[in-house]
Amino acid sequence: MADESRIHNVMQGTAEYVLQIGHVHGNVSVHLPPGAEPLERAAWSLARSIRAQWTAELTAWDLASAEPLSVHWQATWPGPRHGAAHRDQKENGQQHGPQIARMADTFLGLARRRLVVLGAPGAGKSTLAVLLTLELAERCLPGARRIPGVPGSAGAPGPRALPEDRVSGGAPPVPVVLTLESWDPDREHFRAWLARRIAEDHPGLPRVDGRHPAARLVRERRILPVLDGLDELPAHRRSVAVREIDRALGDEDALVLTSRTAEYRAGEETGAAVSGAAVIEARPVGLAEATAYLLHSAAPRTRRSWKLMLDAVDRQPDGPVAQALSSPLMIWLARQGFRTPPADPLDLVRRPLRSREEVEKYLLDLIIPAVFTPQPHAPDRLHAPRQWNHRRARHWLSFLAGHLSRRRTTELAWWDLHRMLLVRLMTPLVLLLVCLALSRVATTAGGWFVDRQSAGDRLGAFAGFTTKWGLELAVSGGLVHAMGVWIAVEAWFGFKRGRPRRRANPFRIGAALRSAGRAASVGRALKASAVVVLPALLFTSMALGTHDPRPYLVMALCSTVVAPLLMVTIAAPADTEDASTPDEVLGSERTAALLSMVTVAVAIGIGQGALGWYTYGTLDEGMARAVAGWFGASAMLLLMSSWSRWLMAKGCLATVGRVPWSLMEFLRDAHHGGLLQRSGGVYRFRHLRLQEHLAAGSPAHAASYSPAVHGRPLQPVEPPPAAAGTSAAGTYPPATGFRDLVVGAEHSALSSRKGWTVHSDEHAFTARSRQRQLRLAHWPSLLVFAAMVFIRFGVEGHWKRALFSSAVCCGFGAVIMLLGWLMPPRLMELQMTAESLAFALGRRRHRLAWTDVEDVAVRKLIHRKRDTKAYALHVRLRPGAPEPARYFRGNDGWFFILPLSVIDAVPVDLAAALHRFAGPRWRPPLNGPVPQSGHVTVHNEVSGQVYTGEVIQAGTVRGDVTLGRPDANGTAYGTGGTTDDGEQPPWR
Repeated sequence: MADESRIHNVMQGTAEYVLQIGHVHGNVSVHLPPGAEPLERAAWSLARSIRAQWTAELTAWDLASAEPLSVHWQATWPGPRHGAAHRDQKENGQQHGPQIARMADTFLGLARRRLVVLGAPGAGKSTLAVLLTLELAERCLPGARRIPGVPGSAGAPGPRALPEDRVSGGAPPVPVVLTLESWDPDREHFRAWLARRIAEDHPGLPRVDGRHPAARLVRERRILPVLDGLDELPAHRRSVAVREIDRALGDEDALVLTSRTAEYRAGEETGAAVSGAAVIEARPVGLAEATAYLLHSAAPRTRRSWKLMLDAVDRQPDGPVAQALSSPLMIWLARQGFRTPPADPLDLVRRPLRSREEVEKYLLDLIIPAVFTPQPHAPDRLHAPRQWNHRRARHWLSFLAGHLSRRRTTELAWWDLHRMLLVRLMTPLVLLLVCLALSRVATTAGGWFVDRQSAGDRLGAFAGFTTKWGLELAVSGGLVHAMGVWIAVEAWFGFKRGRPRRRANPFRIGAALRSAGRAASVGRALKASAVVVLPALLFTSMALGTHDPRPYLVMALCSTVVAPLLMVTIAAPADTEDASTPDEVLGSERTAALLSMVTVAVAIGIGQGALGWYTYGTLDEGMARAVAGWFGASAMLLLMSSWSRWLMAKGCLATVGRVPWSLMEFLRDAHHGGLLQRSGGVYRFRHLRLQEHLAAGSPAHAASYSPAVHGRPLQPVEPPPAAAGTSAAGTYPPATGFRDLVVGAEHSALSSRKGWTVHSDEHAFTARSRQRQLRLAHWPSLLVFAAMVFIRFGVEGHWKRALFSSAVCCGFGAVIMLLGWLMPPRLMELQMTAESLAFALGRRRHRLAWTDVEDVAVRKLIHRKRDTKAYALHVRLRPGAPEPARYFRGNDGWFFILPLSVIDAVPVDLAAALHRFAGPRWRPPLNGPVPQSGHVTVHNEVSGQVYTGEVIQAGTVRGDVTLGRPDANGTAYGTGGTTDDGEQPPWR
């Protein structure tokens, strides 16, 4: 026995289960590692959510197969340590397997973890970013398995622990894939936007010190932002976004940014680039790799056709089909499009496709019939998956793509569909019909109750009159109280632009209230409380002055205490780690709208019924008023919900055939087919190239829209190359019409505008004017209030009052505009010299030395934390410089010095003065949309015999600048390049 007691089974390492067979003698000691920090657990939860989200997206893209396409990349990696010289090392990597792990190892070993992924349209930039995200997210998890055979991975031969991250001291930073579409760099700092998006998409992360860990994760550099779609931004926003990102990054901050090569290189020429970043650029897919992939993934019944087609392509390696199949996007389209008959791969060589653009257009046209193929009908669903007519599906997708292109965005949000012009035009009519139907129901029910009461009362008509008046009063009270509750909840949560979020489970009241408490700030809570407390005090004062205070006390308790509390519980954001999907957000809004009708409206109805119960002492009167109050509150809460706006938008668009009636189901099937992707509760087209192609077929864009491929529009004749930074470089079509007139007017010189006095010489530039103000910021709130008033009287059937009250609201807004216009003109002055910058607005003046100014730029004007929807000239001061008055304070450390316009345009004489006096501090905008549609050619010509030492061009130069000498015939020879044989011109 003594010998047995000296036997020890010792196990070191990590195991999920430990089995001991036999008798155990003595004590069993288990030494556990110390528990993880709360912030570490939050990072693990975020990494698990990111991995689940993007694994599902890869499955929808049909990229989770064992043999993905091999894509080669040319990488330039800087030195791995601080102070090391940069090295231009070219590496070839593949887009799957051990190569992704090797790329992650190299990236994490960089001194500055900044990576820019470049490539042509459809080169696989987003796919590489997602695969790298999944690899890095896996490394953030404890005990995660790695790819076998990769040096440094857990599955490699020999024990090797994952090294500690040099920044966080633990696992690598958690990658978070975000699109730059939702970021406004003029209004929000990059770190604040990053923390806000994480908190919105993953509200249920474990709390750290009682708060959401997003801000702390960002502050402690535990987040790796993977920013996709820089090239999808308009040109005037692209450079600003890159500059602000680069300015916000510290030496230890990590970043991955994807963009098309042309757009990013154009920004580099203007100084908009991520400093110290490694660059990896996609190479065209070789014909051999494309052939092997397509043959391996082909179905047995189509493999012979694939073989014949690819053999024909091999005989023409420089043909249009071979050029098109060098893009991973086109290879994916070919694989999906020819998967099932009657589509035949041999059509690529049978059809007269004379150019690469024609081949790509044919493949893009082929994908929709391949996705929406006929399948057996499922009896338990209205539509089986992909049970859609592909011609109608293309029509619907083209309309949605055209809508996104007109708005210059890539995010398809269901809650923004009511902003379409067609829906806005039909909204008054729909609202009128709904209110008419509701008033008819209320009138019929109220008339039945009045007749019933009058028949049993000896006073007859007088009793009927008082009962009818009481029911109308109850309906009106329900509408007004519901209006107050809705305003209070909106103020509590601070919902912006009506953007919904996934809601918490209202049946878990404690958790929902905690979520609601965490979502509010002190300022918003005070505003919401004022909306609730003031009516409660009014009812209390009324109760104290009456002989029977009970009805008013019950009304105050139910309508101003219980109802807002229930509404806050229903509207609380969900505590979930997983990112929301569009279906989940819509389902939450529908559930919230219906629950508010059966809870909040009931509480308001009880408050209205108490007045009839205690006043008349009859159960029938109390029940009638309670039902009337519930009816009015339900109408207001339902019509003001996001779900009702969605139903109205979908109904209007489906009625005219723009979208299907089962729109969300159609979008879900398009996502399953790989046409769409989900990101943050919205849908996006799988690729911008697909959106551009479908938008070109939209009725509203067929005449004016020209999609871009590799920086050139699709035309039979080879067009001239697009200039860098123009809208033809693969973003969105330039606007036409009234906006062009605004752009042209705002680019005109200040000296040519009425009311401006400009003096400019080599020593100073002075611009002075007195301008009247046109106030517009009050209109959104007034229009919402006008809609509420219309609902309030429309449900009661008082149409004259409804129209009159809405007209009064709109007239009040017009009066505010008129009063602002009649106020004394405001002085605006700007003076620049070589030493200083002076500016004045009204009676406020300030002077800054150029040595105290760090940057001068045009930014969106955020005045007193309010977005004015206008742009102004801003300055950023150096640390320690004397600041102007608080009135000039903008956003994010900037100060505005001169309001400009509703677009980021700068008058030409002001731009020239800023270039002369501010020097490198001046960051000119990229002019945004150009006044003309299509390609723009601007010629500044100097004719005659001119002798000058230099020519100064103020503004952004697009295209070639040719300086030449005329020959004897008057023809100018350019000096900007070389001759046809590559030699320098003789006059150089």
